[in-house]
Amino acid sequence: MRGAWQAVLSVLFPQRVVCHACGAPLAGENALLCSRCAASLAAHTFAPHKVETVVDIDVSFAAAPFGYQGAPAALVKALKFGADSTAALPLAEGMAAAYAAMPQLRQATLCVPVPVHYRRQRQRGYNQAMLLGRAFCEMTSLAPPVELLVRLHHKHSQVGQGREARQHNIEGAFALRTGAERAVRGRTVLLLDDVLTTGSTAAACARALRLAGAAQTMLLCACRVER
Repeated sequence: MRGAWQAVLSVLFPQRVVCHACGAPLAGENALLCSRCAASLAAHTFAPHKVETVVDIDVSFAAAPFGYQGAPAALVKALKFGADSTAALPLAEGMAAAYAAMPQLRQATLCVPVPVHYRRQRQRGYNQAMLLGRAFCEMTSLAPPVELLVRLHHKHSQVGQGREARQHNIEGAFALRTGAERAVRGRTVLLLDDVLTTGSTAAACARALRLAGAAQTMLLCACRVER
């Protein structure tokens, strides 16, 4: 499945013969990471369990397979800021492994990526959460993620902000797309994103889904910031 998804990405984006985390030359054409970064990815992988970072009535369950450090953090940065869409693959593999190991996540019947503001998406050329979601759904044989949420504003970057500042920054930032209520009503939604820090973004998205009639919302991120 990784090979099929990598073939699709190779049509859309130029392939690299360097490590997608650190940029070191790769020994094999089909490798995505050098041996050092592959070991770092493994070292920062969590045993599957519920993440307690999200304390919000609208997020019923949250999980993330990697810590936001070492190779996992480098892959997220390459994906978000380095225009390296293939960096999504090792992260999505971890998400798929967490999904397989955690029966709570398998209650979801609908996958929805956290949206980015249209200006940010136009700048990057894609939404990193959607790329992660597509690869994740391919690996788990789930239906492709659906863009049901829209980001209405982007006041400030969330990077470096504390919980209170993040909550204020994200207030009223998300809404359901026009006409999407029918797709959400009564469903258990799996929200997909790249990094979980305080959970403010996920809570705001889950609140919009609840108001639209979702039965519950769970969260699966590639990485989480350890506190």
